[in-house]
Amino acid sequence: MDTKHRRRRLACIVVTAVAAHISLSLPAGAVGVTDPGVTACDRLASHPHDYKRVAPPIANIEDTAKAIEACRAAVAKYPNHPRLQFLLGMLLDGKPRARWVRSSGLPYLKSAHDNGYLAATFIKGKALLKTWGRGRRREGRELMFVAARKGHLQAQSELPRHVGRMNEAQRREALEWGEMALKRGNIDAYASIASAYLLVMSDAKNYSKAVDYLYKGDRAGSLEAMALLGRLQVFPFAPNGMRNLLPENHYGGMQRMLDAARGGSKRAAFYLGLLYTGVTISVSARRDKMIYWFCRAGGRGRYMVAEMLEADISTYRCINNKSTKR
Repeated sequence: MDTKHRRRRLACIVVTAVAAHISLSLPAGAVGVTDPGVTACDRLASHPHDYKRVAPPIANIEDTAKAIEACRAAVAKYPNHPRLQFLLGMLLDGKPRARWVRSSGLPYLKSAHDNGYLAATFIKGKALLKTWGRGRRREGRELMFVAARKGHLQAQSELPRHVGRMNEAQRREALEWGEMALKRGNIDAYASIASAYLLVMSDAKNYSKAVDYLYKGDRAGSLEAMALLGRLQVFPFAPNGMRNLLPENHYGGMQRMLDAARGGSKRAAFYLGLLYTGVTISVSARRDKMIYWFCRAGGRGRYMVAEMLEADISTYRCINNKSTKR
């Protein structure tokens, strides 16, 4: 590649990066749409990965029904505002449903995405990735790529987790975005990249790098890295050839998973729920702890504990970290 061509290519990259930064910094309202300011919807449901939010982020929404009511009222008053459409769509998408049931939040997320709201592109992609149905997961992956290419940090961080059904070129790009997320300071990307190499691709030549990334993420305080590292240390099944790099460590692994789960990692809570079903000889089955941790793991955990208790998944609910049927 000659010097002139390299300079031209570098200029294109810089222009693209600047454009992405400007797009992330633009005011929250779309052109021609009245700016409602900070609404009750924003105060109750601002998303941590919405980089155009106008209120402090809410990591765990305490009263989802109240937040949905506030966002419905806001969307009724400002029907074309993409931020409010996104928030309502995100909340509706989070309501419990069977994986084959289409999310009721998708119409709102689509509208916000069509209006260029980047957080909606990301959340719509995630919603489709966790929904069964012809073409839904493929569309979800495509939207995650769109969000990553436009500079959405969390999309860049999470893309490596979804390399399973990607072609070789897509896998390379997804892993490159994961590395970019690390450079931008997203420490959970350590676990995302490690998961791709260890659990999805079974890429033995990169096992050493993956294990090193998990330890780096653990030291940096990544709950996702702590969760995955703990899982690999405790559970007897591990990628073939990995044990010489990461020996079993039941005590250390359990402590990592507990710390991550108590810190808010739903993935770690799910691993603990699975552990207390008695799948290993190192940890005895405990019905109460299985229910507790599965119920703290979100929708996936709710389905698992319902199956373990032979309950009807369509009516089973976890309330206040306890099991119940209605």
